Amino acid sequence: MQAQLMSTAVRDDGVERYESLCAFLPWGILVLDDEGRIDEANPAAARLLATPGNLLRGAALRACVAEASVGALLDALAHCRRSATAIDVALALSGRDGRQRHVRAHVQAHRQARPQAHDDAAPALQYRVALLDVTDARQAHLALRNLADEMHDLYQNAPCGYHSVDPDGVVIQINDTELRWLGYPREEVVRRMRLADLLPPQGRTEFEAAFLALKRGARVRDLQLEMRRRDGSTFPVLLSATAVLDASDQFLRSRASVFDISRRRHAEDEARGYAQRLKAMSQRAVEAQEAERRRIAHELHDSLGQTLTALNINLNIIKGRLAPAPDAVAGSRIDDSLKLVEAAVDNMRRVIADLRPAVLDDYGLAAALRWYAEQFSARTGVAVRVVGHDPQPRLASKVEATLFRIAQESLTNVAKHAAAREARVLLGTRDDRFFLSVVDDGCGFDATRLGCPQNDHGWGLMIMRERAEADGGELHVDSAPGQGTRVVIEMGL
Repeated sequence: MQAQLMSTAVRDDGVERYESLCAFLPWGILVLDDEGRIDEANPAAARLLATPGNLLRGAALRACVAEASVGALLDALAHCRRSATAIDVALALSGRDGRQRHVRAHVQAHRQARPQAHDDAAPALQYRVALLDVTDARQAHLALRNLADEMHDLYQNAPCGYHSVDPDGVVIQINDTELRWLGYPREEVVRRMRLADLLPPQGRTEFEAAFLALKRGARVRDLQLEMRRRDGSTFPVLLSATAVLDASDQFLRSRASVFDISRRRHAEDEARGYAQRLKAMSQRAVEAQEAERRRIAHELHDSLGQTLTALNINLNIIKGRLAPAPDAVAGSRIDDSLKLVEAAVDNMRRVIADLRPAVLDDYGLAAALRWYAEQFSARTGVAVRVVGHDPQPRLASKVEATLFRIAQESLTNVAKHAAAREARVLLGTRDDRFFLSVVDDGCGFDATRLGCPQNDHGWGLMIMRERAEADGGELHVDSAPGQGTRVVIEMGL
């Protein structure tokens, strides 16, 4: 009797320990009978099924499982019935609160001995089920998978190309966009071709140098290359790349982006052609202007000049005829007329000189600038000194005319804006370049504002630059408030 009581106490203690452990566990624990009805459920299982424990006993587990998971549950029970091995299965639970929870179920069949009254009966079949709540993990996994799918879609269909190469330059990854540009199927490129194989021969040296620098730690940015399509045609790209290193700072692979700049290159070519056409038109306009100046100067000299000379001769003849019987009034009028003719001749010569000084054609740029400096100083009071001489042989006639006009405009700016006392015009050669500089000691200005002409000064400088560029030259302006101004024109010999 005492042994029986001790056995009962031990059994009761074991049951208490078992129930305490089941209540403590964070996993849901179920015991099912041979028909899949719930015999036991710990508190964690009740929470997962959103049903009080007393209502779970006797309920079929399949009634607590979402319709989509019923088949998986029945298959798992059938497997355990046939085999002694446990099985894991993913289930969706549908609780009384309407929420769906996802669990990982570990199912195992167990033969439970029947009570002593049924010693001759076969052991009862039970199923032990452990439920692990994976709802949060599944949601996180789905979120990560959605993000990965989105990133994969962005990578494959980006408006630019992406690729990676290994230390040997072999393409190990490339997106669909770049493959479409190249016209290759993926299987012909990935792990089969070096990136250099996708470039024309003349561009490979530059790429290999950049790739070597990348492996040594440099970053490649906006490298202009031509890529070759499968059909042999090429297209321009900008390539930028960074290096992916291992824990020992050894190069693993590149991470590169490629931009097709065909449209930009086409636009640049069109803009360049447009600029060249404008330059040619400007040059023709300047040449036409100089030709018209020359024609008008010749017309004035040959027609009006001869007329004024004849008028001067006639007036002197009349004056001589009146000498034996002088008429004071007539003599005074004739003297006034001779002075007017002389003034008209002087004005005509000045206009002719402004239009096209003969000294420029006859004696060259340096002589013409000295002549003009003398006229300018007399007219404005600004002392001008010309230093230097013409190159040998002389510059082309139209280039001399351009330099003369730029010097004229520069000195006009000195008179109008600089408040200078002195200016110098410097001519010289260095290597195969000819330089003309106009330097003043005036008030100067902010040269950084030249790109936004807001007055006559700015427009004049812009026109001077266009004149120089039309003849293949360059114009530079160096100035600062209170520091005077230097205008330099550079022409090729």
